[in-house]
Amino acid sequence: MSKSTKRAGTPRFGVTLVDVARDAGVDQSTVSRVLRSDPGANVTDATRARIREAATRLGYVPNATARGLAMRRTSTIGLLVPNAVSLVFADIIRGATDAALELGYVLVLADASELGRASDAVRKLVLEGRVDGLLIASGTITDKITNDLIEGFHNCVVLNRRIGSRLPSVIEDDELGMFLCAQELIDRGHSEVACLAGPEDIDTSRRRLAGYRRAMREAGLPVRRGSVVHEPFDEAGGYRGMTRILQLRSPATAVASASLAAAVGAMAAARDRGISIPDQLSVTAFHDAPIANYLSPPLTTVAMPLTQVGREAVLMLDRRLRGEGGASHLTVREPAPQIIRRRSVGPPPVTP
Repeated sequence: MSKSTKRAGTPRFGVTLVDVARDAGVDQSTVSRVLRSDPGANVTDATRARIREAATRLGYVPNATARGLAMRRTSTIGLLVPNAVSLVFADIIRGATDAALELGYVLVLADASELGRASDAVRKLVLEGRVDGLLIASGTITDKITNDLIEGFHNCVVLNRRIGSRLPSVIEDDELGMFLCAQELIDRGHSEVACLAGPEDIDTSRRRLAGYRRAMREAGLPVRRGSVVHEPFDEAGGYRGMTRILQLRSPATAVASASLAAAVGAMAAARDRGISIPDQLSVTAFHDAPIANYLSPPLTTVAMPLTQVGREAVLMLDRRLRGEGGASHLTVREPAPQIIRRRSVGPPPVTP
């Protein structure tokens, strides 16, 4: 295609600020100021329009590397997740990626499923200045390790967890979501409802447990000894936790799980012991994902606004990078948590 037949505005390799300046009849520094919307650019509206028109017609694309060097910015942010193939983190990643793209950032994903490697990778990204900011979405990394990762690095936002008041955070309404999990079971007539809770020392677990306890309290039901079991949020933790619940002298007829992955393990434990869901045991889970439709039976869940959590975390981090104000702690309440009813919940079994 000849030069004359190229479409105006089509990005072209090799077009520089010098080319735009020559075409617009101004100096290079003026072009640079106008195209980065520098409020200090002392030019008329007509000159400004002429420069932008020339840049569009020539297909000028800003050099991100050069701009980053000038501004001491990389236009890259990191996102640390517990496990990139987790059942629920895909929504957080999607929301964060979309927001980052809109704001002109590249999102780098770090998988913390093997914490040693992930922490080394994050330290390298942070200490070598390869990222402008960091999002931490891991609810299972200890406070000490988190503090070690970000020591001296202030451009950081924690997702769905609060670590004191020092670090900015974006969370979902865990208490309300877990309240709905337990309430769904209570509304179907269950009075012996156990809770498959997460790790005892994690803020996220405490908020979800509070939701379960509130549902039981408002229904006038006791939380019986041994009916709250603390295990990791993963499938293995759910399997172990359900095994302990089923070994109680008076086993629960229903279980509210604080995570979808743990519920998957819990259902496997029940199946291995010949317990039918929902005929003999009902199960609900905090968080929703497509896999819930394909379990046997399909699992009743509470859908949470994970995509919006990822998005709001990027927006908060961007404000910090720009030196702007705004809340440092946010609870995402819209869209509101919603029960997704499937076939894992039924009435309590009839005792002979």
